Amino acid sequence: MSLTNFHLDLKDRKILSELDLNARQPCSQIAKKVGLSTEVVSYRIKRLEEENIITQYQTIINLSKLNVIQFKICLSLQHITSKKYQELIEKIKENKSIKWLVSCKGNWDLLIAVETDSFENVELLKNNILSEFAGYINQKAIAILVEATTYDRDYLLKSPSTLNRSRIIMEKEKTAKIEPLDLEIIKILSKNARKTIIEIALQLKTTARIVNYRIKQLQKNKIILGFKIALNYEKIGILFFKTMIYIDNPNEERIKSLKQYCAMNKNIIHHVNVLGNWDLEPEFEVYSEAEFNCIISEIKDKYSDIIKQIDIITISKEHKFVYF
Repeated sequence: MSLTNFHLDLKDRKILSELDLNARQPCSQIAKKVGLSTEVVSYRIKRLEEENIITQYQTIINLSKLNVIQFKICLSLQHITSKKYQELIEKIKENKSIKWLVSCKGNWDLLIAVETDSFENVELLKNNILSEFAGYINQKAIAILVEATTYDRDYLLKSPSTLNRSRIIMEKEKTAKIEPLDLEIIKILSKNARKTIIEIALQLKTTARIVNYRIKQLQKNKIILGFKIALNYEKIGILFFKTMIYIDNPNEERIKSLKQYCAMNKNIIHHVNVLGNWDLEPEFEVYSEAEFNCIISEIKDKYSDIIKQIDIITISKEHKFVYF
C-alpha cells in the first residue's frame, strides 16, 4: 500500500521527510527545498496535522548525557477484557516515567519503556507497573537498554535523503552538567518540538534570546540531537514491526556488521542493544508485510551464523511516545 492511496502526493512526502530530518525547520526553509511557496507548505503541514497524519513533533535527546536509564517491560496478558485493558492503558499512560507505551501482536501484548536515573529505581518502577496488571499477567520479560540509535525515515522518498541518517540516543559516554533552565526547555520541547522560541520564553518567563541561545548550546553539546515527527501509521498505510534478535555464537565483527546493515537499511527507524533474554531490537516501518518478510529473510540469510532466533512483534497502536 503506497502513500498516494491516502492522498499524500510527492510534495507531501517531501514535506514529511524534511520535518523528520528537522521538525523545527521554518516553513520558508522547507518551501525552498520542496519547491513550493511558504504559504502552501504552511497549509499542507496544517492539513497533515488536522488529518492526524503527523501526530507529534518529537525532540531526540541524548539520554546518556542526562544519566538516564531506560528499561522495557514486555507483557503477555490473560483473563482481561478489552474494557479493562483500555482502563489500564489510560491509567499507566499518565505515569511520567513511562516514555513509550504500545499495544502489539505476537509474543507480547504490551510493551512499556520506562526511564529513571538509578538502578535502584528500576526495581521500584517495575514493581509499581506490574502491580497494576496483577492477575492479568501471563508472561513478562525485562530488558535494559544499553545502546540505542534512531534513524531518519529515508523510505518516505525513493532516494535516501542523507548519507548520515543516524542519531545516537544512548551509548557509553560521560554525563553532562545541565542547568535547571535547560532541563525545563528540554521538557517543553519533548512535548512539542515545533513550539516557538517566543512561546517557550513566555512559558518560562524569560527572554527569547536566552531560550534561543540555550537551545543552540544544548545542540552544540549534543544533548539535543535533533527534532523529528511521529506518524499515524494507519493513515498512511505503514506497518510497524519490532524484532527481538537472539544472538548465538557472538562474534564482535559479525555483530558490528549486523549493526552496519541496520544503519544502511532505509526501513529501520530504531536499533537498540539490550541486556535481557534477547540482544538486539531493530524496528521497521514498511509499506507491506511482503516487504518486511524480504528484509527479515535477507537478515537471516546474511547472519545465519550468529542469529539463533528472531521474534517478530507487530505494533498495532502507540499510546504514548516521547524520548524524554
